[in-house]
Amino acid sequence: LKLPGLETVPRRSFLSCSPFAPPIVAMSEFERNRKDLEELCKRRFFFRQGSEIYGGVAGFFTYGPPGCALKTNIIQQWRNHFVIEEQLMEIEDAYIMPHAVLKASGHVDRFSDFLVRDVADEKKFFRADKLLEDVMEAKLKENISAEQKKEFTVIKNQADAYSQEDIAAIFKKYDIRSPDSGNALTEPEPFNLMFPTPIGPSGMIQGFLRPETAQGIFLNYK
Repeated sequence: LKLPGLETVPRRSFLSCSPFAPPIVAMSEFERNRKDLEELCKRRFFFRQGSEIYGGVAGFFTYGPPGCALKTNIIQQWRNHFVIEEQLMEIEDAYIMPHAVLKASGHVDRFSDFLVRDVADEKKFFRADKLLEDVMEAKLKENISAEQKKEFTVIKNQADAYSQEDIAAIFKKYDIRSPDSGNALTEPEPFNLMFPTPIGPSGMIQGFLRPETAQGIFLNYK
């Protein structure tokens, strides 16, 4: 099968991630092929960076015609399984919800991660738990004792469960630095993952882009 634009991508790129390969090998192959796959998807306009001609913002994308068709097919398959076969009921709630809803659900107070910043360039920031996982993963690959292996494994596995004080102490203990520059990092700071937005002409009502698709279930059913 030949499609325009595919001939420039190595054939191995689409064959090497066998579903029968061990998980670690398959993931390694995926990482090697990821750049080729992303370039293909962008070239065929499955997706591209949102507002790309104005610089774009990380995490925002535009779907092109084939991307929209693929998304529609995925949603239809989801409906076929859950709505038709499993006979579950489908609801669709508002994307924006008022502060009171998400305060009651605990999202306002607890739906956050910790960030650390490069002290020399605070525009460079990292999720503290993910950076901690990466550092521990690197340490586990070193020639270490069984006791150290156990210690690093425990820290890695509960990286996203530490308090602000605990994760700050761990960063200090292991002298964790910016992976890009090697500079020191700031103290961990909480970052709420919800997008705030004012509601109404006066903007006096605080709202958020709902953080969970399932949020409407808890509002419409007892």
